[in-house]
Amino acid sequence: MKKVINLLSIIAIITIISIGYSFYYFNQYNIEDKRATIQSSLKEWSNRGSGSIDPDVIEVVQLDGTSSYIVLFQTQGKNIGYAHFIKGWNGKFKIEHSGHGTNIVQYQKIKTNKGIYGILVGKNPDLKIDHIKASLYYEDFSFKSNVNADEKFIRYQQIPADIEKPFPGELTIYDKKNSVIELSELLN
Repeated sequence: MKKVINLLSIIAIITIISIGYSFYYFNQYNIEDKRATIQSSLKEWSNRGSGSIDPDVIEVVQLDGTSSYIVLFQTQGKNIGYAHFIKGWNGKFKIEHSGHGTNIVQYQKIKTNKGIYGILVGKNPDLKIDHIKASLYYEDFSFKSNVNADEKFIRYQQIPADIEKPFPGELTIYDKKNSVIELSELLN
């Protein structure tokens, strides 16, 4: 009789933990895979605490076959930003983190379920930028991304698993003649 009670107690505890975890999971991953829902959730996320940011979603890109998506957006002040969304097994998203600023191009590292990715997000004023080279500061690794056809862009590259410090990175911006463009030239 004691064994039956102990077994029932263990089953009850496992059931309660499972229900609790499911409730927690579904509350975390609650953003539907629809542009309007992504945009309204991003606005709510961006304005938590204070502020009046109204992000306009430009593009949503899945990083290869991972559960990570990068959402490129523009604020009402014309600043470019990105958000890292993760899709759960229920088919809905949660926001992992985001950022925006006045930079023309920014580099970030994104941790996914299939490794680390380096992403470039930004804008290409008057399509002056042909390509961008991202070089890691503390590692011997770099990658180039062509952006010559896009006014606003997301580009990414998986970082090799043996790279220990995938951030920060130095960006070099080139024009069509393979000449380096200074950021000050793009801000005019």
